[in-house]
Amino acid sequence: MVDITTPQFLELLHIISGQDRYEYYTEMHHSHAIINHASHLHRFVGSPRPNVTVQLGGSDVEAMATATKLLQDHGYAQVNINNGCPSPNVQHGKFGAVLMKTPQLVADMLTEMEKRNVTIPVTVKCRTGIDHQDDFEFLQHYVETLLTGTTRPPPHLIVHARKCILKGLSPKQNRSIPPLNYERVFDLSKAFPNLPITINGGFTTVEQIKMMLEKVDGCMIGRKVMDDPVFLQEIDKFIYNQQHVKTLEQITSDYLGKLTVVCACVPLFLYMIFIPIPRRLCRQTLFHPFG
Repeated sequence: MVDITTPQFLELLHIISGQDRYEYYTEMHHSHAIINHASHLHRFVGSPRPNVTVQLGGSDVEAMATATKLLQDHGYAQVNINNGCPSPNVQHGKFGAVLMKTPQLVADMLTEMEKRNVTIPVTVKCRTGIDHQDDFEFLQHYVETLLTGTTRPPPHLIVHARKCILKGLSPKQNRSIPPLNYERVFDLSKAFPNLPITINGGFTTVEQIKMMLEKVDGCMIGRKVMDDPVFLQEIDKFIYNQQHVKTLEQITSDYLGKLTVVCACVPLFLYMIFIPIPRRLCRQTLFHPFG
């Protein structure tokens, strides 16, 4: 999530849970940004971790392959190609959800990555459909193309369980107005039993997550963790039966121990979680993780 899953926020999530059982996703980075800033990726992508996936956006086959190879060479463990973002700016660049119209182009990216000796996993995140192209046949054809149209099919698919309206709705509206369609994702999982599928969209309780894990291979949680990062501890306790979790005081202490002061005000998200302070007082970033 842009401006949310920053390196600093992912560091906080690592500290809150203290476990490596979760897979964290970075903000979406354009392939050209990766290429042009290859010498200091850790500053805006974050330091490589085994359980952090770098989400990549772009429509240029060679640039996507080059960026993925650069990420691999710098130690990043996994890349995800975004085929689900509805932002007008992203559409203008012909990537994000609009790529669901041209699945062979995405398959060509995967093939080119293999030619560049990319060996790390490269997954894909998509919607259940776009605009009027929202029936099961459209989604099935999209996935079949990803699996058969390349020499290197994705090992894992993440599906946001609602379609995307490319014109007329804002990105925020696209997260709420098109109805959730969990059954469509369940049907997709049945149609492709050998493809691990993770479901995404609207999960706010541990009970919902448990139910999803009975139907598909994984459950992606976005806005709930953004609004309430300590929700990770609920999953630790009630899904993984973890007996002990950190207190807020321990989380704060551990987080500050990872950071160094660089300017005059702490990050907005840290204040929002721990200290009720007016938003206008905390605009600038004070902390950056050690490299």
